[in-house]
Amino acid sequence: MIRFSTKHLANKSTLGNIFGEDDELGLLDVEPLKAKAVAVDLTGKQFAEIVTFYKQYGRLPQESLATSLEEKILARRLSSIKGNPAQCEHLQAQDEYGLLTCSDLENRESSLVAEPAPAAYITKPEISKSELVTSLSDIFDDDDDGLLDFAEPDIFTLQHVSAEKKEQPDEIAQRQPCADYPRFEPLFTVLHDRLKGGVFSLERFTHKLKIAEGDFFILNGLVGYVANVGEALEQYSGYNARLHLVFENGTEMNMLYQSLTHGLVRDKEGRKVQLNGQVLRPSSEAIPTGVVYVLATHSTNPALAPYKNNLYKVGFTETTVEQRIKNAEKDSTFLEAPVRIVSTNQCFNMNAQKLEALAHGFLASRRLNVTLKSQSGQVYSPREWFNVPLVTVLAVIQHIVDGTISHYRLDNTTGNVVPKAGGHAAQ
Repeated sequence: MIRFSTKHLANKSTLGNIFGEDDELGLLDVEPLKAKAVAVDLTGKQFAEIVTFYKQYGRLPQESLATSLEEKILARRLSSIKGNPAQCEHLQAQDEYGLLTCSDLENRESSLVAEPAPAAYITKPEISKSELVTSLSDIFDDDDDGLLDFAEPDIFTLQHVSAEKKEQPDEIAQRQPCADYPRFEPLFTVLHDRLKGGVFSLERFTHKLKIAEGDFFILNGLVGYVANVGEALEQYSGYNARLHLVFENGTEMNMLYQSLTHGLVRDKEGRKVQLNGQVLRPSSEAIPTGVVYVLATHSTNPALAPYKNNLYKVGFTETTVEQRIKNAEKDSTFLEAPVRIVSTNQCFNMNAQKLEALAHGFLASRRLNVTLKSQSGQVYSPREWFNVPLVTVLAVIQHIVDGTISHYRLDNTTGNVVPKAGGHAAQ
């Protein structure tokens, strides 16, 4: 125990007396506290990543359709930010695209689809002709909402290149969903198995390496496959050709050979897979990949009465449609009512689930906008029912399959599919 003499302390009763004494040991020489560093705006940084995603893919990140963990994380961050009014107000200056105020953007899906390989097709739909109706003429030539626009990848943005050396590509490559991805998906499974087993190896890409049909590569962390190499293009200095590339995340694009090789060289992690004499090719067999169907409802709910003449559901199933709808009266997905099968489309060599998602994205502006109460008393809003003519639904499905959907838009007034201004609609 340490005892202090109160008698001694009595003579030092003021701070002035204490600091006036000689401080031989320097006990009172204390440096002033430094100001704390300014806190990093973590929310602003996270929202900037969401804006970057929107610029690259032309849509907001969505957890339900995410093809990567990164998109799932961005979707959850966006949901958290939009649920916090204070954060939304803080980010107003960064929200140049109105991502925090336009709620319908979350429901938009990119509708650009590359022309699928000849092996990808669907059977001719079985249609109840009584459902076909005559559509109204276009009333207004509405502006395209940019539903089908994709931002250019950074790899195609040329910098510090003199005007006389810059060569413009005949078209800008854009990555988009691969309709017949099921043909290629097994190749990536085999690739990973043989890389783990040491049969295949990875080599840092340099210009001494070449890219040919059947090669695998890693660009920006994503595995890609060269499905086809086109004819050499004469307007470029050095060898150049248009490549059809399929990526492991289910997307595809047509990229110039020089753009791919330059991108692989610039990417510090760019790799080419050495197949060591082996060849991997996609199957040419017709692979059933599911059924895309169209339904009409027999619901007697008064809230649906204004829409019933042009109300259809677009759905997907890996079983039969009859099996999928057997409990429709108890399922809010089917409006808790009996349904009528209007059209069934058996898909082969294509991702039928993504076909469904693309159709939903194209028709998003005409999605049924009502609130219903289920038999259990829960309130819900249907997500897969659309107030459009049947001919519109069937046309959208067909244009996605044949790869011409990018030439069309949805007229928001009439609900009709119409050619885009300056586009080349299929005959």
